Amino acid sequence: MGAMRALSWCNRGLGWLVAAANGLSAAFVLVLMVLVMADIIGRYLFNSPVPMTYEVGSFMMVFIVFLGLAYTQRMGAHIRVEFLTLHLSAQTRALLDILASVLGLGLYAVITYEGFLWSWTSWEVGDYVAGLVNIPRYPSQFVVPFGAAILCLQFLADIVRRVSELGSLRQDTAPGAAG
Repeated sequence: MGAMRALSWCNRGLGWLVAAANGLSAAFVLVLMVLVMADIIGRYLFNSPVPMTYEVGSFMMVFIVFLGLAYTQRMGAHIRVEFLTLHLSAQTRALLDILASVLGLGLYAVITYEGFLWSWTSWEVGDYVAGLVNIPRYPSQFVVPFGAAILCLQFLADIVRRVSELGSLRQDTAPGAAG
């Protein structure tokens, strides 16, 4: 019972973290929308576009995507090809979901590690985008491993959930389980 309570507590904490990251992602969408609108209005009505809109918008896109990945995974909203899996048993689908989560965890663990090294180097050398104002690259680079790490935690939670579901599916289909 203690382990289940701890897992439930961890899942709630992860849910809060995922929702907070998604909220930040949504805030960046709003800021980007206002920035682009201001640029369009400035360009076409006043012949004076907002400087560096493209560069700042490019950086914001990284925040939008990587901060929203774990939420999309948690909601089960990533693209799935189900026309084959619909014909499989519930146990086989659970096993395939576990396999997909393990592969996703492995891939995003590498992205987390390499992304951190990449962004750390960028921070150490002072890498920036030259323009009207020099914009440092490392904030948008650090969000890649941060978002990937949250996604890794979500993959772990998905694996635990699916293994638990698989266990109950096996109990339901065991001989003598029908009551």
